[in-house]
Amino acid sequence: MVRSIYLRLARKHKERKSIGFYGVDTGVGTTHLAIAAANYVVNEWGISAAVAELGSRPCIRDMDIDGQGGDHFEIDGVGCYPQMELAQMPQLLNGAYRYLMLDMGCEESCWQEFLRCDLKYIVASLSPWRIRQAEAFMDLHENEHSKNYFTALLTVTGSVYEKKKFQRTYHVPVRTIPFIADPFQLEKDQMSFFQELL
Repeated sequence: MVRSIYLRLARKHKERKSIGFYGVDTGVGTTHLAIAAANYVVNEWGISAAVAELGSRPCIRDMDIDGQGGDHFEIDGVGCYPQMELAQMPQLLNGAYRYLMLDMGCEESCWQEFLRCDLKYIVASLSPWRIRQAEAFMDLHENEHSKNYFTALLTVTGSVYEKKKFQRTYHVPVRTIPFIADPFQLEKDQMSFFQELL
């Protein structure tokens, strides 16, 4: 058992992965989830990871409370790259980080970069007042999800019935995101979620 865990982690130390998080709409938790995923990789697996913000809405720049400035900064071992240009991606993808979490926001201009990621997660709300946005998004990208381009759709909200119905209709796995109060202070019950996600 211990040997198999060690071998899995040894493989992860060698591999490089780009993981895209694309929001169906604003305010669904895309940035929060990308930061939490990078924190998990760095502090649980001991593997270098960064979050690159590709959406036009600046979110992670405000986390630079130490005023490190420049094109990036670091928090708890996680590299943070606010408002990256798509042209900068090849350099970052071939850089020092083994795991790169790409926060695409909900920018259509980031779509092709999202499709190039090794793992592709759509982040949405399936609450009754927002599920129509998720359905419209899936209808718009019908060709992509019919070919299993998406790894899964992730949501915090939505009833079990709605999640199963959405999964059947759009043929994409739907996973429930646990409540994460602080993406830099993960609780034990959140670890299994990230273990399976990444």
